[in-house]
Amino acid sequence: MSLMFFADEAEVPLPPREVRIIEVAARPSHDGYRVALSLTLTPFLEYPNLEVVLYRPDGEEERSLSIVGTMERNLLITLHVKQPVPGGAYRVQIELVYEGEVLQTQEVHFLMPEAMG
Repeated sequence: MSLMFFADEAEVPLPPREVRIIEVAARPSHDGYRVALSLTLTPFLEYPNLEVVLYRPDGEEERSLSIVGTMERNLLITLHVKQPVPGGAYRVQIELVYEGEVLQTQEVHFLMPEAMG
């Protein structure tokens, strides 16, 4: 028998295939060398996996990371940018993955600041 405690009893943890990304936001820093990515997931029974990719304005991959078995529903991730393009249109793609299957894909678009520094 396992005991599970929840901060909000109205939020019922979901089985892996029903977990979803419910909110995504990307905020570039003023200097353009960092992007703060915030994610919110539905409550979960098993720790979900995420794949995150940051794409440059030319469509090339700038940065990627895998999050294996996150224990948090609300994540704040900092992505680093080698050579930011001022005013460039960037895109972040997030995939929610379970047993090798992509369950959901979310994208967020943002512009790098024009005047960086």
